[in-house]
Amino acid sequence: MPSPLFRGRALAWAVPALAEAAALGRSVAFAWAIGPDELGRAMMLALTVRLVEMVSDLGADRLMLQAPDGNSARLQADLQGAMVLRGLACALALLCAAPVLALTFGDGPAAGSYALLAAVPLLRGLAHLDFRRAERGYRYRAMAVVEGGATLAMAASILPAIALTGDHRAMALVLTAHGAAFALLSHGVAVRRYRLRLSRPALMRVWRFGAPLALNAVLLFLTFYADRLIVAGAHDWATLALYGVVLQLALLPAQIVGRAAGSLVLPQLREALSRGRLEAVWPRILTAHAGLALGLTAGFTLLGPSAIARIYGQEFRVDTALALAVGLAAGFRVLRTPYSQRAVATGRTGDPARANLVRALALIPAAACAALGLPLAAIAAAAAAGEAGATLRAHLLTAPRRALPLAKESLA
Repeated sequence: MPSPLFRGRALAWAVPALAEAAALGRSVAFAWAIGPDELGRAMMLALTVRLVEMVSDLGADRLMLQAPDGNSARLQADLQGAMVLRGLACALALLCAAPVLALTFGDGPAAGSYALLAAVPLLRGLAHLDFRRAERGYRYRAMAVVEGGATLAMAASILPAIALTGDHRAMALVLTAHGAAFALLSHGVAVRRYRLRLSRPALMRVWRFGAPLALNAVLLFLTFYADRLIVAGAHDWATLALYGVVLQLALLPAQIVGRAAGSLVLPQLREALSRGRLEAVWPRILTAHAGLALGLTAGFTLLGPSAIARIYGQEFRVDTALALAVGLAAGFRVLRTPYSQRAVATGRTGDPARANLVRALALIPAAACAALGLPLAAIAAAAAAGEAGATLRAHLLTAPRRALPLAKESLA
């Protein structure tokens, strides 16, 4: 019978795999049910929520994993209070931005559709963090219930939402269902009583830890999603849907690796660092990610075009050049994952942002390619070059610092 540790690690991989598979299934269902144009508009709604969540992410769950007092009830109450404030701020931001977004994309979603999205961060901000605390001890069952259950609730809501609205507005309902299930399940698996604390010192602690991560999230949005906005401005909604589908399928493994690394690699690096064994485990972790990156690039280049046509239909035809460029971008992103986790484990939360700044600069040639009317493969090639540069920068930031001491609560 598999050991508890093996089962825990299997869950840490299985849950993000389920989440990304469900996201893929969601886009497939939307593509077949409402067509490419409406899928492009639905993607814009999902993109908006993702932007707000990323730029406001101060890493409360990662602070719980990284901090020496991460198991304390007091810190947990502080972090839950910070999450509630974040949810309220995000909801308000979406409500205020809704009319502006509707005017920016004149034939896109209406202001009411954007406003409905405010419920998503509001609900997620009410989550109980006990399931994250369990990950400090490599216990992932509660995480599997919360994240896996929310994913299944989202999947179950897709067809009813499409039947109710018949267009891109279904995306807002699906995302709201996911947020509600996430919050409810987090309380269902909790062991501790739910408590909130709002104190200036605690909020400043979260800010000092999370501000570099939030900056990095802004850069990640620019690197992960802004090229889609470039495509949206230069092409029609159907082309945006095609580009979004290609990116989603190529980056699906990268997303799984990134989420699993937060549950598996970060605690492992933290423990190795505390024992002075960081350099003993680092080569193995890096080599494993390099193998995954190489396999992803080769696999998507060879199999991606035919797979997309079969899954989404012949309206979504992808040429080999686009598949290769997007595959390279995804591969370099996987390779950069362990560097990001090492930065968080050592308290150097600004390093990922320094690396991703290189990736963000690649938006300049990407926008130029779009303005010149070059094919999507040229935009994707600019993205791949940016990912490669960011990965090199992450390596250079890490290489000079061997055997780093465990960061004390530098952020406290």
